[in-house]
Amino acid sequence: MTARSRSWRRAARQLARAGTAVSASMLMVTIATSFGPGRQVADAATNAGGLDVLVPPGTAAAGQPLTGGGSATAFALAPPEGAACSGDSATGGYRVQTYMVPASVDPDTLTFGLTGPIPSATGVNYRQPLYTSAGSSWVNKTTAVNTGLLIGLPILSFEWIGTDGTTVLPAGTYNLGYACTKGAASATQLDKYWNVQFTVAAAAADVPAGLTWSVSAAVPTTTTSTTVVATTTTGAGATTTTTGSGTTTTVSGSTTTTTRATTTTVRVSSGAGGGSGSGGGTIVATGGSPLPTLLWAVLLLVFGRMAILLGRPLRVLPPDAS
Repeated sequence: MTARSRSWRRAARQLARAGTAVSASMLMVTIATSFGPGRQVADAATNAGGLDVLVPPGTAAAGQPLTGGGSATAFALAPPEGAACSGDSATGGYRVQTYMVPASVDPDTLTFGLTGPIPSATGVNYRQPLYTSAGSSWVNKTTAVNTGLLIGLPILSFEWIGTDGTTVLPAGTYNLGYACTKGAASATQLDKYWNVQFTVAAAAADVPAGLTWSVSAAVPTTTTSTTVVATTTTGAGATTTTTGSGTTTTVSGSTTTTTRATTTTVRVSSGAGGGSGSGGGTIVATGGSPLPTLLWAVLLLVFGRMAILLGRPLRVLPPDAS
């Protein structure tokens, strides 16, 4: 064998060994990821709590609870103490918004543009920011520096509607509140929100908009937790245990159910006549595709075999005597 051939084999052997090590490492990582907990695709916005409706500053009753009023009645919405976005405006790009939408619209689904929640609409599909007593929309406001606290919260009213009344804001129940956003409108723009519900009614004697509003009574929240355990044994000696934990919360007549389940498969030895399951059951595969695992397994075999073959000395056969 020439020196050049030996050098080539040495380099190829080192490459095969490196490929074997990388393939083995990636195979273990892929397997560990397959059996680990699933990752959430996108973070959901946080319902950070309710809002207190208060008499605004400037009167003797300032800070007292307010249960309703007319279109010209000023009110303030007070979030819980320490209410803050997940970051500030100066360094994190967060902004504070307001919104008012029908009660059928989940605040968690809202997105915001430069002029408030989008798409903007009045009437039966009402979707607007809240307005100050001076008639200005309260949108895209900055937070406190560093802390992200909600600051400079406005004094609000429905006086801006004028004589258009319930043509603009029909009678019904609405979600309204503050929201923290980051960036342009998208599925992940909404960070946190604080919500309260108002019920709007037509009132001919009201000036200027001919409507009244009242704070909707909060419905007691009931939470029920259930745990279900199911075991299936297949003839191959595999036991699958599925544990599901569900929580159902009912608020204001709507029901939201959150279910989390974990499936674990454990190999067990089956003794003579000891198995309770003899049928060929079907276990639904969960998690990601098995292709990455198979790919790294094949590469591990290929590189490993190459490393073994290249590590063997070549046998030189004697010349044919004949």
